[in-house]
Amino acid sequence: MEFSNQQKLIITLLTDIHARLGIDNSVDPLFVQRMVQRGHGWALGWAYPGLFEDGIEPPEAVTFVAEVLTMWEAIEETYAGFDQARKDQLAELAPTFGRDPQFRGFDGSHEADLRGIVHILVDDLGRWPAFRGRDTDSHRILADGYRRMLEVYARIADSGPESRLSVEALAEILNAKIIPKSGMELDANVLRWA
Repeated sequence: MEFSNQQKLIITLLTDIHARLGIDNSVDPLFVQRMVQRGHGWALGWAYPGLFEDGIEPPEAVTFVAEVLTMWEAIEETYAGFDQARKDQLAELAPTFGRDPQFRGFDGSHEADLRGIVHILVDDLGRWPAFRGRDTDSHRILADGYRRMLEVYARIADSGPESRLSVEALAEILNAKIIPKSGMELDANVLRWA
């Protein structure tokens, strides 16, 4: 949902009036103002679905971040449910990323738009509460690795619940993060070889 400059001005004035009058209803005027001014009109449809027509597609970056958050939620929940033997097995099968896998976010310098979307989805809209309050600045570029992981995750999720996030499946997802041609990936600011 895009707004013209004139619409942004009108929305800013109306939300200022709304906030100043202390009107207490289902719309948060400061949230609306912030999303419109920052170009995140899509968030209004997520926050107030009854106000907007169905079928408005969010930007591609929003869909990507939502898929990444869904995948990482499944990864972290699966790992938390493993006993120590399965955690050890995962560490063997995915030596680079299999020890305590956690969503690290996106790079604050080069993926700031994606990181901002995480903040809106998690902190402003209350989606994916497991990630609330977490530092989502990974200090390294991770989007390409997440895309590779999503390809594997989608295939595994489509294959049915029996194979969904077993130790082997989780290892395959985590190993997809490794840069394919070089076999290396930056992890915790240290270059590691797969």
